[in-house]
Amino acid sequence: MRTFFPAVAGNRALAEKLGEELAGGRFSHAYIIEGAKGYGKHTLARQIAMAAACENRDDPRHPLPCGVCPACRKIRSGNCPDLLWFSRAAGKASMGVDTVRALREDLALVPNELDVKILVVEDADTMTVQAQNAFLLTLEEPPPFVLFLLLAENAGSLLETVRSRAPVFRLGPVDDETLAAWLTQNAPPALRPAAAALQREKPAEFAALLRLAGGAVGVAEQLLDDKKRAPLLAERETVNTLLTALFDRRRDVLTLTLAGLSQSREAADDLLSLLAAALRDLILLSRSETAALLFFTDREAALDAAARCPLTRLLRCAAATDAAKDALANNANVRLTLSRLADQLQNA
Repeated sequence: MRTFFPAVAGNRALAEKLGEELAGGRFSHAYIIEGAKGYGKHTLARQIAMAAACENRDDPRHPLPCGVCPACRKIRSGNCPDLLWFSRAAGKASMGVDTVRALREDLALVPNELDVKILVVEDADTMTVQAQNAFLLTLEEPPPFVLFLLLAENAGSLLETVRSRAPVFRLGPVDDETLAAWLTQNAPPALRPAAAALQREKPAEFAALLRLAGGAVGVAEQLLDDKKRAPLLAERETVNTLLTALFDRRRDVLTLTLAGLSQSREAADDLLSLLAAALRDLILLSRSETAALLFFTDREAALDAAARCPLTRLLRCAAATDAAKDALANNANVRLTLSRLADQLQNA
């Protein structure tokens, strides 16, 4: 069976459907690639570009893209003049008409080296309505040699008129097992030794990395950097401290631990999001031992923790945590919000 998009982690159903279209010469002039940050939108876009230009596209003996023909190598190296990337201006929250105008100017030029010209629009869902309407004029009647790839975290933010002219392919999270295999076997060669060493020497930390990545390959690869991983692991330890204090009704520990977050609204919100995920795990485990976990990496330890606290108390703690997060989002005083949460967790 032919392999499609070997550089894309997981998402095999998507890869096979899209790959079969490209291999059969049935591909659209435009695609929307949707997915959260780190899910691999840029990787898939580059793979689609390689597949569209691949000189072995019609040969089922090769994967698609083959990765070895001159066109594939040129695109992978980042030195292909026929693969163009467009994004919003630095520091801007949205993409304006000026970017679309620049895209249209490049569109007028025929390909230099390939049979196709690929235009990738990053953060396409941040285009203003005016920019989308301007882009629509090009999308409706593109030159025959052009392939558009629109990358978006939320395709729903695009106008229906834009979405109707480009099929949407949604990248989903990668499960922990697939992600672990990817990091140790398929990640960029420079990262594989670090991944293998961490898995071998610190398996608990490696498992925590997978959970912190949330199914995002890009995030997982970044977290192989000790300096980037350390503060997130520290947050998890803080949550474990809070849970232990909650179970033991240690108000002093709850108050002191939460007070340490009062200097940063962002840090407090991040920590409360992790606490909410941990409480969510415990609540679900109280109802089903096979529930999928968001925070815990050791199911047996999580089951033991769930058994230490009545379900009704876990529900009250989760509600208090959610209320504190809402208060922080509405610019409530951080110190007072965390102090109130400590009291609520103690008395839940």
